[in-house]
This record gives sequence, structure tokens and C-alpha cells, in this order.
Amino acid sequence: MEIEIQGIPQSIRSEYHTRLRTAKADLSRYKKLLKEQRTQVARSDLLSTSQSFTTSDEPYGSNSDRVRLLAGTKRLEDGTKRLQESQRIALETENQGTDILMNLRTQREQIENARDTVETQKYFLSVVKLTPCFSYILQILRSIELLIH
Repeated sequence: MEIEIQGIPQSIRSEYHTRLRTAKADLSRYKKLLKEQRTQVARSDLLSTSQSFTTSDEPYGSNSDRVRLLAGTKRLEDGTKRLQESQRIALETENQGTDILMNLRTQREQIENARDTVETQKYFLSVVKLTPCFSYILQILRSIELLIH
């Protein structure tokens, strides 16, 4: 606002300058009053809650305190149940993961054993093919086949 006052004509500038100073002083005064009021309210709240005694026969104080206590207890119980459910789900998931890993390990071992068996059979076939006895047996089988047809 001070910048805007500098831009207005000199003849009316002093009037607005005075109004601005008055507004600033009022604002400071109201800020101070607000701060004092907040302090008083906080002090009275603090003193009223710390020195309040129950005059009724209720062991938990006034009805609103009891309701708040029960609501807090209910929220705590609900949170505990949710945590327990989450923990149960996590354990189930971990167990399923362990089972899957064990199954995969078993399947891996079966595949490795099958691969080893195939490699062994290939080796034996190559050895058999190289032996002269195998070629002799093949000739006999071919001659038997020719006789049958």
C-alpha cells in the first residue's frame, strides 16, 4: 500500500498516508489482542483440565471422557486386529513362496537328472556305433529283414 500511495497526487497523498498509519497501528493492536486472548484461552484450558475433579459417581470422569476413552480403545483394538491380519497374510505368503521354491528346486533336479541320462545314452550310442560288433549285428538284422519280405 505504501508503494501505491507514492503513485497518487501530492494533494491527497498525506490523507492516505495518515489513514495507512492508522490502519497499521490498528493491525498491530489487534494482533497483540489476539495473542493475549490465545494465551488466556490456552491457560484456562490447561488449568481447567488439570484441576477438574469428578463430582459424579462415574470412575472415568465425565461422560464425554468415557466416550473418548472407549473410542480410543476401540481404535486401538481395530488397529491391533489389522496388524495381526497383515502378519498372518505375510506368513501365509512366505510359506507359499517357500513351497514354490522347493517345487522349483525339485523340478530343476529332475531336469538335470534327465539331461545327464540323455548325455549318458548319447555316449553309449556313440560307443556302440563304433564297435565292429554293432555293424555285424546290423548286417544280420538286415539279412533277416530281407528274408522275411
